[in-house]
Amino acid sequence: MYDIILNDFKMRTTKLQTAFRLLLGTFMTLAGIGHLSFQRVEFQAQVPSWLSQNPDFINFVVISSGIVEILLGLSMLLLVRHKIKVGFALALFFLLIFPGNISQYVNNVDAFGLDTDTKRLVRLFFQPVLILWALWSTGAIQLFRKKNDSSNQVNIYDFEAKRLNGKDQLLNEYAGKTIIVVNTASKCGLTPQYEGLEKLYNDYKDKGLVILGFPCNQFGKQEQGNANEIESFCQINYGVSFPLFDKIDVNGAKAHPIFTYLKQALPGSFGNNVKWNFTKFVIDKTGKPVRRFSPVTKPEKMEAFIKKIL
Repeated sequence: MYDIILNDFKMRTTKLQTAFRLLLGTFMTLAGIGHLSFQRVEFQAQVPSWLSQNPDFINFVVISSGIVEILLGLSMLLLVRHKIKVGFALALFFLLIFPGNISQYVNNVDAFGLDTDTKRLVRLFFQPVLILWALWSTGAIQLFRKKNDSSNQVNIYDFEAKRLNGKDQLLNEYAGKTIIVVNTASKCGLTPQYEGLEKLYNDYKDKGLVILGFPCNQFGKQEQGNANEIESFCQINYGVSFPLFDKIDVNGAKAHPIFTYLKQALPGSFGNNVKWNFTKFVIDKTGKPVRRFSPVTKPEKMEAFIKKIL
């Protein structure tokens, strides 16, 4: 577990998660400043009654927690490579200050305008939301899910797919190679990417690169041809020589298992579904999905990354 956490910068989060992480970091930083200045009296009222009520001690608790909040808030904003560790630390902090919220509710303490039992009760239940917020926005929950599912997790080499010629292809035949899996279409504005993919394949196939093309008709019905028509189009117009597979779905209930697996392993922005033709998934030579490139990213823009992991 801890070796994964030490490499948490590799845990990719979506743009939505990133936005919420930055929002929470800003909120924590401002709350910490409030502890130290204009809202200090409000925070002092939340110090649990079972602790010493010595004014100096209460002030020390509030100032200390304020400093910790500022440090955690800035860490959420700046320590991107350690976001999961920061998420765990922030969740622990929220857990430690939870008794203060309980004390405010039990003792009917009026602070931050929470002058009714209902308002204080809502505040009480907001604390678990903050804990989940810290864990989700930093990818910590995703880490737990991957760890818990590891015993049943499949590998890219466990799948098979049907080639355009109708023969079944086991992906374990590509073990030890760097793989690019891409959903393609013949009548799309991005179809010229076939040329870039073919060049990438020709330049690096001897160094262990293979590209697997999966025609798909789900986006604008831009791949309506049969297997023979698809193969002829690709060879005549772009000289495609990398493996092409039978037409499939990449989203929905009938999505091919390969794409279901890759979408879960490499989440996209604002949802994991494939957004359009020529979404490109990269799997390293150990069989680990490592990066997802958007449809508009041209193959030549991928070259530096591919060279790095070959």
